[in-house]
Amino acid sequence: MTRFLKVVFITMMLIGTGSSMGPSAISNFYKKNPFKGAFLTCSIKGCTADLVAQYIAASKANDQHDEHFKRQLDYDNALSRLNPLKKARGGDMHDTAIANKKKFKIDLRRSAMFLIYGGLYQGCANEFLYNSVLPRLGTGTDWRTVGKKVAADAFGIVPFLCIPMAYLVKGLLLGRSVRDSYSNYWSDVVNKGVLFKNWMIFIPVQCLTFSVIPEHFRVSFVACVSFFWMIILSCILSSS
Repeated sequence: MTRFLKVVFITMMLIGTGSSMGPSAISNFYKKNPFKGAFLTCSIKGCTADLVAQYIAASKANDQHDEHFKRQLDYDNALSRLNPLKKARGGDMHDTAIANKKKFKIDLRRSAMFLIYGGLYQGCANEFLYNSVLPRLGTGTDWRTVGKKVAADAFGIVPFLCIPMAYLVKGLLLGRSVRDSYSNYWSDVVNKGVLFKNWMIFIPVQCLTFSVIPEHFRVSFVACVSFFWMIILSCILSSS
């Protein structure tokens, strides 16, 4: 765990060092290396968002464990008051609770899935879609052109490519069939509203993406915003 966090920290420091070159140097890098920049930004973002989601899930599990221990201890103390001959087990239970309390441990396979998904799809694939495919609907920033691009993304790319790809990558890493992966996706669409959660975040975001954000920064802009979406998606996927 410590070694893995060091790698993430060093990578982020390298990016921070690169940013000291100035805004113009960063802009030139993304213009000259669109796919490399997209992969670098989105893979680190995806992996980092998953680490946050894993930590949140572990903290929630420990909170539930503590609450269960507290209820059990209260129940045991109540019984001991009713029956003086019965000894309260507070000390033993406390030791058992500490022993059973889970330590935060990184799921490297899950993090690898989000690193791959972030870099290849949210990075490279979106670079191609945003700046090579969607411009066929128009190259202006008028409301009609922007509306067509947002609609194509929200109702075409997202439900049929973007989110299903995350389930497919997870399924491949876990040895599941393509059919099972898409079945899990459809189940989460129906029961957990994964698609509607995406639309609530990204329809407004994409209106900005295709209207005011320069082409070579569009993927990076979406990556920054989608950090929080990736945390939500990671939590949903972990329970699928």
